[in-house]
Amino acid sequence: MSQTHLGPRWPSLGLVQTVVVSYGDGHHDTPRGDALRIDTRPLRNPPSDPVVRERMLHATGLDPHVQAYVRATPGFERIVQRGLDHALALLALRGRRFRVDIHVTCGGGL
Repeated sequence: MSQTHLGPRWPSLGLVQTVVVSYGDGHHDTPRGDALRIDTRPLRNPPSDPVVRERMLHATGLDPHVQAYVRATPGFERIVQRGLDHALALLALRGRRFRVDIHVTCGGGL
């Protein structure tokens, strides 16, 4: 994203700090703190699909084949856009100091 999308009131994108924490809802390891929570459980879950389960069971969301599989979920773009819109709205609040923490939850984990 370029700065022109954010408008003149935004600082250099290098000044925006974001901390993203990914966690599995089924592991009861919910991170603490004030954060924007993005629920990705509606997205396709590789371990739930018998066609790809064995190939992806020990992979993580950092693996390109897992990312491609999840991104192919109908509605993926809408979930991502909604999260981005909420993050930008939080950054627009006074006193945020150009930081927003994001907690991304899924059913299984990383």
